[in-house]
Amino acid sequence: MDYDVIVVGGGGAGLSAAIAAAKAGASVMLVEADTKLGGATALSSGVVYAAGTAPQRAAGIEDTPEAMFNHLMSLNQWSIRPALARILAYEGASIIDWLIELGNDFPPHLIVESGVGGCPRGHQSINSGYGIVQSLINHAGPLGVEVALGSRVGGLLMEDGAVVGIRAEGTELRAPSVVITTGGFGNSPQMIERLWPTAAAHGERVFSIYHEVPFNVGDGIRIAEDVGARITGINNGLLTPNSALAPYDLEAFFPEWAMVVNRYGQRFAPEDASYAISGYLINDQPGMHCFVIFDDAAFLEACAEDIVVKHYVNDPGPAGWRVSVIRRKIQEGRVKMADTLEELAQRADINAAGLIATVERYNRFADAGKDEDFLKSTSKFYPIRRGPFYAVKMRASTITSCHAGLDIDNDGRVLDRSGTAIRGLYAAGEVLGCTLGRRYVGGGIGVANALTFGRLAGASAARDAKGLRGAAERPIPES
Repeated sequence: MDYDVIVVGGGGAGLSAAIAAAKAGASVMLVEADTKLGGATALSSGVVYAAGTAPQRAAGIEDTPEAMFNHLMSLNQWSIRPALARILAYEGASIIDWLIELGNDFPPHLIVESGVGGCPRGHQSINSGYGIVQSLINHAGPLGVEVALGSRVGGLLMEDGAVVGIRAEGTELRAPSVVITTGGFGNSPQMIERLWPTAAAHGERVFSIYHEVPFNVGDGIRIAEDVGARITGINNGLLTPNSALAPYDLEAFFPEWAMVVNRYGQRFAPEDASYAISGYLINDQPGMHCFVIFDDAAFLEACAEDIVVKHYVNDPGPAGWRVSVIRRKIQEGRVKMADTLEELAQRADINAAGLIATVERYNRFADAGKDEDFLKSTSKFYPIRRGPFYAVKMRASTITSCHAGLDIDNDGRVLDRSGTAIRGLYAAGEVLGCTLGRRYVGGGIGVANALTFGRLAGASAARDAKGLRGAAERPIPES
């Protein structure tokens, strides 16, 4: 054998797996298709979703892993295997401690409620996802982890029903344990069509936040399927709002200062709703789209170049909702403009009577500063009275988190179609379809998922490779 453990994929999950395996005494090769390490984790805002942490206690936030477990399971209607959800919930505090030891900073005052419901659990790293990845890279090197960049894995080597290595760039590397951490499939139209029909239904409007991670195309799913792995979590994941005002811009949130309606002119959500739920609400509407409605006064003030709403410390704010951009999009026909609401409704294909009635009611709320229907808590939202009036069509078509993929047991071993672990094969991170469920719980859960199951899979792979399989058995945390 060339190595004890081969890790396929060099993002947060892969680096965590490589570190865990190396610390367990294994010789490790990490193979990455891109020319740099980091994957989607490096592009993230550096939020980690966790409960019962030291920064939470320092901030006076009372929270427990058990509360997080219950929230995960309730929000997802128990579509996550309870044992895996419990691992994710109970390992969070140790993940935060570990990242702090590696030099990352999670100030207590920057912990936010990054989802919907529950406690503030979004731990914001000062140095963003790039800083987290750099700390992992700096830790992996001294442990002897070898890295091969620009090496796309084409398949797995099998002998006697067990995975014994990989094929990459015309070369075979052998190891008794292989860990797949290749991320999601947001850049593969074929994978999206097969594993995420709701996303595929948006056609050419589908945009992936992974466009800067070109190899997020489902390679890990494909090569594992080739050796009998089963797929789970189909049609699960997070799609966030996308107005297409600014190409390749992650908007995520509604413009909370405006009014949002469906094609019948009816409001259906608070405009300051978390991005963890806004996309699901849009896709439940007729035609799977909605409209952002505002008047000229709101346009000139709320879209001023120096007013950009930021939801996280490392959030650059949306590039699209600005006066200069919207004026350009009016000329292109992307933004509909009219002197009356009746004319606006006709141009945007919205029911005019419904829109007018909704605007009248919304204006009363704006005047009173209290949204009596959807309880929008935004400090300032504008009435819609002075033309010209504007309508911007939005879809929830931005792929933000893929939840379909491989299935694993409680030690990170990949399961085949009969539910039996495939010897020598492990997986972690967004390549999994069994850990995040039907609903995105909140900002930072993807990074937490990658680091938690990356460490778990790496440690299990090392122990199994070195003939210590019994030691890999670990109790599921109990409340």
